[in-house]
Amino acid sequence: VREGGLGLLMSGGWESFGGTSIGLPWGNTAVGELLPTEDAGTWIESGYLVIDEENNEFISSIDWPNRRAVMYHNAVTARQGADMLAHVEGSNYENHPAMVTWRLVNGARTFSFTGEPNTHALGDAWAGIGWEYQNMIDMGSNLMLYVDGRPVPQDIALVHRVRSMIQDVATRKTLLLSLVDFVESFGANTRVITDEIDRFDLAVSRAEPVYLELRFHDSLKMYEEAGQILERAEEKAMAAKDRALLWIYAIEWLTVAGTTLITGAAVWNLMIRRKMYKEARVTRLTAL
Repeated sequence: VREGGLGLLMSGGWESFGGTSIGLPWGNTAVGELLPTEDAGTWIESGYLVIDEENNEFISSIDWPNRRAVMYHNAVTARQGADMLAHVEGSNYENHPAMVTWRLVNGARTFSFTGEPNTHALGDAWAGIGWEYQNMIDMGSNLMLYVDGRPVPQDIALVHRVRSMIQDVATRKTLLLSLVDFVESFGANTRVITDEIDRFDLAVSRAEPVYLELRFHDSLKMYEEAGQILERAEEKAMAAKDRALLWIYAIEWLTVAGTTLITGAAVWNLMIRRKMYKEARVTRLTAL
């Protein structure tokens, strides 16, 4: 962190900050010296999260719950010069730091998130008041961007659209490859389909770095174009599947029809015309 300028995040838990009986405190370590908080040495399973800096780019990027949630957290104190973005209040205490950050001399950002950013400290309470799982993903990814010193996206709806598009085309490609394998098992020529898949892969490889650069409008457009290429490949795969199955259906129909004709002719000759039967001679019982 000091030498390379990387960001540092410490989140809450039994083995974080001041620790508990399970873990030793971090305050006197090289890591603890970089944090914007000092350990108070205890873990509290109560309290309510209160946002302090609503205009902070990380805080403003998240659709926080409209009700204050229970906040399990480590007790710490904010160092002088640090920015406290949120705190925790309880029935017998107030102003426990919840989210604290500052920048080191070399420009690296360190961040103390005194609660556990998972379902144990946040998810159970927030899920009960309608905080969706997607918001947990937003919080985690945006927090990483903020700690890394990169711009935090504010248009969450746009980010969701891009992520949904990325997941959609990835799922569709997986299904398409399964369909191609199925078609090839019948000996069909899938060259035109695989050519489209190659073009799709090329389009995605160009879109991925644009997404990682946080150019969401551009990346959305590029993923939509990749989706159109994939749609053409899907149409060609379905057509190849229909052609392959047409021959199977035709062969099955001819087989069943031929078997029916042969069986019908045999039944007609044997059971109705009785062509294979010969008339028996009349016999009489005579006395010896």
